[in-house]
Amino acid sequence: LLPQFTNSFEVNYTRQIEGGSFTFGTFFRRVNDEISTILYKDPNDLTNTKQIKSDGNFDGNNRYGVEMSSNYKVANWWRVNASLDFYSQTLKGIVAGAQSEVTNSTFNVRLSNSFTATKKLRFQLFAMYRGANEDLQFKTDPMWMINTGGNYSVLDGKGNITFRVNDIFQSMKFKFNSTVPFTQHGQFQGESQSAYIGFSYRFGGGKNRAKSRRDRDDNEKEGGGFI
Repeated sequence: LLPQFTNSFEVNYTRQIEGGSFTFGTFFRRVNDEISTILYKDPNDLTNTKQIKSDGNFDGNNRYGVEMSSNYKVANWWRVNASLDFYSQTLKGIVAGAQSEVTNSTFNVRLSNSFTATKKLRFQLFAMYRGANEDLQFKTDPMWMINTGGNYSVLDGKGNITFRVNDIFQSMKFKFNSTVPFTQHGQFQGESQSAYIGFSYRFGGGKNRAKSRRDRDDNEKEGGGFI
């Protein structure tokens, strides 16, 4: 495989509003030698029914679109973070020995809610939707997921009891259709549905934590790296 290289250009505008902020942006991304999963016929299979799953490089991917996000305090007990992106892409590459090209559009939505029940108890509710998509070999169905959780402060604020449930309705299923190299329909169900409960306790005072954080940040800055 060749390394995948992306040139990304974007412009964003953020507006502060009463109770939060709103951001609008537009972007263009050029992906060279995009790495993607491919299926092809097994050349050693005399029955012509088997296929091999691998990874390969496509020629390129031009993607452009818009992004919107908002952080808003609906009420003293309710805060919302929402984001949406819509983009169109054109992919080119060789599939099953033939040059192919496909253009399609899709969108994704994410919504995160934080609820304050009391000074000690908070709840979270998260939802996401990923629109249908198409590449040179696969057409994928939409996917969605809902998670929830909570946090309860105990022991004068030094302890926390946390719980969360991911993919409540077990809806994160990757479904696809393809006609190359065979007409086929598939579905993958990962281990997205899970439940967690935990307890944490904070030792020491806030001054030590602040000093440790400053030392860590200084060390990272001295390295000269960036994200």
